[in-house]
Amino acid sequence: MNIWHQLIHTRPIKVWRVSAIILAATGIGMLAAPMNAPAAESGKLVEKDGKYVFIESQDPALRLLLERALQKGIISKEEFEQALKESETYRYQTQLPFKVWYDRGFNFSMNDNAFFLKIRGRLQLRETTRWRNNAWGNPGDAKNFPELLGVFGDYRANRSVGESSQFNLRRARLLFLGHLINPDFKYFLQLGMETAENAQTPGSVNLLDYYFTSTHFPLFNVQAGQYKVYFNRTQINNTAAMQFAERSLVSDAFTANGVNRRDIGVTIMNDDEVYPVNYYFGIFNGGGPLFTDYGSFESKEPNQDCPGGQTSGNPFPSPAGCPGNQRNLNADFRGNWINQLMYTSRIQWNVTGRPGYGEGDLVYSETPQVAVAGNIAYNPGINTSTDNAFVGIDLANLNWRRQLATFGNARQLGWGIVDYSTWGLDSVLKYRGFSLQGEYYFKNINRHEKGLPCVQTNGTGGPCTGFAGGLLGNATGWYVQSGYYFIPRHLEVAARYAYWDPDTNASGDLIKEADVSINWFPFGTYDYQFMITYSNVAMGTGGYAIGRSNPLPNTVNGSQAGTNCNNTAMWPSGCVPLDAKGGTLIDNILRVQMQIFF
Repeated sequence: MNIWHQLIHTRPIKVWRVSAIILAATGIGMLAAPMNAPAAESGKLVEKDGKYVFIESQDPALRLLLERALQKGIISKEEFEQALKESETYRYQTQLPFKVWYDRGFNFSMNDNAFFLKIRGRLQLRETTRWRNNAWGNPGDAKNFPELLGVFGDYRANRSVGESSQFNLRRARLLFLGHLINPDFKYFLQLGMETAENAQTPGSVNLLDYYFTSTHFPLFNVQAGQYKVYFNRTQINNTAAMQFAERSLVSDAFTANGVNRRDIGVTIMNDDEVYPVNYYFGIFNGGGPLFTDYGSFESKEPNQDCPGGQTSGNPFPSPAGCPGNQRNLNADFRGNWINQLMYTSRIQWNVTGRPGYGEGDLVYSETPQVAVAGNIAYNPGINTSTDNAFVGIDLANLNWRRQLATFGNARQLGWGIVDYSTWGLDSVLKYRGFSLQGEYYFKNINRHEKGLPCVQTNGTGGPCTGFAGGLLGNATGWYVQSGYYFIPRHLEVAARYAYWDPDTNASGDLIKEADVSINWFPFGTYDYQFMITYSNVAMGTGGYAIGRSNPLPNTVNGSQAGTNCNNTAMWPSGCVPLDAKGGTLIDNILRVQMQIFF
């Protein structure tokens, strides 16, 4: 017999009083309580057997009246405790099985905490104004960041406007994150609906990230799916927490895979909030987001080891005994899949504090936050072939080639199958609003087909009549940036300088970038930010790039480098390789940006 049944049969007068008090208190509580009061104020999250259960506590007004009834002797202590217990049990059994609230995003959680979902949105609205010098008209940049045109995307184009101003939805993101089963099995999904300033395809909805992370063992966390590779510092950092409107050009060129900051794979790491030394070991496809190793396949004739192409005959360097080349888009790969995967590693030592990856010292650290790190990546089997006629004998996947061009690595197009070995060093310091960070990069580019590549055959498909002017070298670069909050947590001024040598075997091809930015955070968080960034980019036009330009390079008296470029029988596509040189390309850019993260 419960306490309420006992009260009804043994104490009718007291029961009437208690009932009246409870009803009155309940009515007062319902009228007085705010309709949008957060659930956390009327209950607590209790951990039991590894699960979290939300239990609502007794209504404060009802508890007060019961306590007064106990003090006046209307009910006994045992009756008081039993009434509280049964009331809380009843409220727990009748409450909704989930909670919904807003806190830096829309949150949904089951009461047993077996499922949690947070939905957030982020917008970066930007106005960009550019001033370019006359060198962009002749010859322009068709070596580092060309636009690939033509049916097969084998023309390097440079379409530039001397002065321009445009509005841009630079980033529009929708994020879904939370956990399944328990808080140690996390998930993250991010959609992107924007167009980058140098994008070669129209904007659309893209699946940027989708991955699961297991944090059951702090020393052995596992993350699998598509996400940003844990490699260089500036690429790991979220674009919501940057000191400048864009990353430096050099940091984009030295991603782990060479084509994008994201990839598909698995990473093993420890908890960076627990251990002072953090490690990240990853295995990926090496082809970028939503892309597999099929992009690195070579076209083949039906006969094994005979390359594809579109010209007749048996031109150099086809192996002897192969049939005449024909247009063939089939792929016949017989290598080792293990040799096609990308391997990455990163080691970071948090010397003092936890500086994290966000740029700047927005939190105004009271003690120095210092970290140093090193990283290395090996990505083999990248197909950079750019033309299936006279520039090589194979045509690589167009998406792959466009990604190389978008990230500034277009000088590597046309060199056949290459292996990337990339490593870097980085460091960061944050203290009382001041921040300083920098990175150094190095990339070794190993070409499978040794010797100078063939860049021209005659019009009848005969032997090679032209070779590349030199071998492609390695690539190096670095940047350093610093900032200071003149008004703590609100007003920051930052500056950056970057240096990039895309081909160590070439001269006159250096790329130098200087940036300054003024950042205003009205509420002291990255969620709401106003930014004005000025950038000056000086890009050398020296060096060497294999491919066809559009228009073709200028000729002197119908010839270039001792060849007759007007002889269409011998040079059906004009003079190649693309080796036009001119003055330094100067690009002045002013970006005004507003960020809202809700």
